[in-house]
Amino acid sequence: MTIIPKIMFLSAFLCLSSFLFGQDYLDKDKRFMKLTSVSSDKKYGYTLKKPIQVGSDEKAIGAYLNSLKVADEDRLHIGDMKFDYKNKTGLIMVVLTYEKKEESTTLYFLTTKFSQPPAPLNFMFKTKDDLPKVVLFPSEKIKKTVPCNEKIWTADNFLLEEKLGFSLDLPTTNASYKKGKEALKAYFAAHPLTDPKLEGSVFRVAIAFVVNCKGAAGNFMVVTQGRGPLVTYGNQILGIVNDMPQEWEPATNDGEAVDSYQILSFMVTSGTLDKVSYK
Repeated sequence: MTIIPKIMFLSAFLCLSSFLFGQDYLDKDKRFMKLTSVSSDKKYGYTLKKPIQVGSDEKAIGAYLNSLKVADEDRLHIGDMKFDYKNKTGLIMVVLTYEKKEESTTLYFLTTKFSQPPAPLNFMFKTKDDLPKVVLFPSEKIKKTVPCNEKIWTADNFLLEEKLGFSLDLPTTNASYKKGKEALKAYFAAHPLTDPKLEGSVFRVAIAFVVNCKGAAGNFMVVTQGRGPLVTYGNQILGIVNDMPQEWEPATNDGEAVDSYQILSFMVTSGTLDKVSYK
């Protein structure tokens, strides 16, 4: 008489655990889902009746797709995504396109239920060894500058305060590039990121540094960047900024040259750095 209640309790506990803990991920940012097998069912994921049950985690579908691999190492892209808004069933249709082939693949997902999903037939899955490795610019190569005084000002507290943990005062005039913004843009336009994976991508990066009262720039650091591979790209931009010509006019406060943080903000499009601004 006691066996059935125990079995029922165990089933309920397992269902509750799936609901509470959801999918496992390969990384802390939940960009790659942990897949452990490939389905042997030809219809799994390819039909409405056998959707991939990823649960309600908003990152689940993207992380699942990020974790898929194709045999010829082709790159996958989301060509289209459609939601069942009318019936509110939680069904989502995703059309995948390929970089090397003209064909497409349609997969179906269900966000109202969760189960440990395998990869669909004809796909493989990534492991931790496949995750992109973050490469940082060596700290010992960052050029240093010695402030003239104890007090340092800033051109922009909005971005810098979160990085430093405290706010600084604004000077009367900010540090500026001696040859003008157009010359600075020309320098960065001539030093793009060359990774072919950046084709068609757009992201932002901001680099802060100190311009001392003599116009010497140094102490470069990334203050805003994305996650995953964007950290590597942000550090590549840090290296390019680190090597820029030392041609800065210092900030002033009440007519006196002062030490100040300057910030270069980049809108990176397909690896080009010509969209750069500062105050």
